[in-house]
Amino acid sequence: MKSKQWFTPVRFSHLTGHAGVGSIVRDQNDYLLFVKDTSTWPIKNLTKLHAVERVKRHLEVSSNLVLPPEASIDETANLRISGGAIPTVRFPNWALCNLCNTLHLAPWKNSSVEISQKLKCPTCNKGTLSQVTWCAVSSYGDLIDVPWHKLSHRNPKNDAQTHCRSSSNESYLKLELNERGRWEVQCKKCGAKNSLEMTDFQRNVHKQPGYRERKSLNGEVVTYTVMEVNDPRVFSSVSERALVIPPESNIDKTSLFFRLTQQSQLVAGIKDAKRPLQKKREVKKAMRELKCSEEELFSALEEIDRGDLKDAVDFSNITPDDMMFDEFEALTTIQKFNRNADFITSHLTSEWSDYLGSLSESGDIRPEINVIDKLIAVNRLRVIEVYKGFQRAASDAEDFDPTPIVAPDFTGNLDWLPAIELFGEGMFFTLNNEIIEKWEQHPLIRQRALEIETRYQDSEIILPDEAIPTPRFILLHTLAHALVRELESIAGYPAASLQERVYSSAEKKMAGVLIYTAVPDIAGSLGGIIEQAKPRRFIKLLDSAFKQLEWCSMDPVCGDMEGQGPSWLNRAACHGCVLLPDTSCSYNNVFLDRVFIKGKPDEGIPSLKEFVKK
Repeated sequence: MKSKQWFTPVRFSHLTGHAGVGSIVRDQNDYLLFVKDTSTWPIKNLTKLHAVERVKRHLEVSSNLVLPPEASIDETANLRISGGAIPTVRFPNWALCNLCNTLHLAPWKNSSVEISQKLKCPTCNKGTLSQVTWCAVSSYGDLIDVPWHKLSHRNPKNDAQTHCRSSSNESYLKLELNERGRWEVQCKKCGAKNSLEMTDFQRNVHKQPGYRERKSLNGEVVTYTVMEVNDPRVFSSVSERALVIPPESNIDKTSLFFRLTQQSQLVAGIKDAKRPLQKKREVKKAMRELKCSEEELFSALEEIDRGDLKDAVDFSNITPDDMMFDEFEALTTIQKFNRNADFITSHLTSEWSDYLGSLSESGDIRPEINVIDKLIAVNRLRVIEVYKGFQRAASDAEDFDPTPIVAPDFTGNLDWLPAIELFGEGMFFTLNNEIIEKWEQHPLIRQRALEIETRYQDSEIILPDEAIPTPRFILLHTLAHALVRELESIAGYPAASLQERVYSSAEKKMAGVLIYTAVPDIAGSLGGIIEQAKPRRFIKLLDSAFKQLEWCSMDPVCGDMEGQGPSWLNRAACHGCVLLPDTSCSYNNVFLDRVFIKGKPDEGIPSLKEFVKK
């Protein structure tokens, strides 16, 4: 095809999600593309993230974290691209005629048609060709084209079908719906045909589109399952997030020191210069690009030689288990911040207490609201999201615990992982730990949570380590969802643009919720959530949320359900009350139950307000 090289824009945040390495995406010309691994990415256009050592320790990452390449297209210069692009390969390689239903293997290879135009079917000369939407995956993470010939001949009924051989030079296979509405592949040469449903086959090789096959270890048999490309089992990204907190967040990014750490080539050019004239030339180049004096440049270089923040701060005792507690401590501790810091909080707890006290005297307040302990506005935050790889699941997925994660580098030779940094704002609040401790000891509440925990242990769902279905976590998670839904209607934020982070631990006395919005842009957001964190606004938000939790449009059905959602991991929680878009919930929209807040008197389950001192 003409213009074989084409560029499709994608958001940074999608590269750690549905458009990450190993995924199948649809481009602007309606072609399906496979996103290639990081070993094929343009190295010179990658930027290393700094001040993320604590994040790496928390997320158990030893590799460097690198931003994906950024590119722009000059449409006036024959679509010339500046910057770096992430390579893809067209997949699946088969196309189907919309009229005669004939399958064609890679018909675009020898075509002279423009890439933006539809291909004509060479068999009937009337229909147009579109890529098939079927593929085959294994639970090891493999992805291959459907072996159409093999599937159509897997149950031969005569010698002609038994000895029929595949051919890549002719189009002799058809894919169409049979009289029962099921997809069926048929060989026009011998008449063999078979249904695609519940189709498995086995090979002893591993394969990804655009890469060579490799033999499986120890001759193991790999089971492949045929499914549609939009099946959630075909691709599931594995990414994790962490906040950048002090002291790393206090680095002044406008300082010459920090800007110089971002210019490794300039530093290397100065240090590697062997002749005085060469060194002088490199110094002038650095001064020109960084707009600084020679004295300032050498002072910053000496600072780098003495060691950056990684060496100045001891991170040796940080473990993954500490991540949520370290963030909780950073959020609840009053401290001073640099003006250009990536993490800035405003503590509103005293204002909240005073305002609450004035309302309590008049009796114009819901009892549940008194459970709020601390209130903090997060004026600025930086979130690092690391893409660790992806998973696929064939029909034998239950034999894996869990299914293997395929790293974004298929070669295993790179010392970095792709990551993005998100900037934004949020609100954070904690619940009174004494009240929660008394509430969570109630036997009926403990029993209700235990039922969900038992279901979770028997399910195949994998959630972040902090997501443990204790009464405390379920209460916090449900309240977080209610507040996000209220923010959508009161503050005008789409629910899909908001994120939650639940801090729950009875041992560490954590009971807090962070609701924030963050985008891959230094501008962050416009202060709408910070405004809602002010006591006079926050109390209205809480009041509406607690009202929402008392009643659902699906009641009494929703409130009486024994289980809802994936693996029945929710109880009184549905789309009419607390469920959120999947992009907003960090915990797969499970471990939700309004009964933990509103109670259920007919079963003897107390409401939260019964434990609050009036």
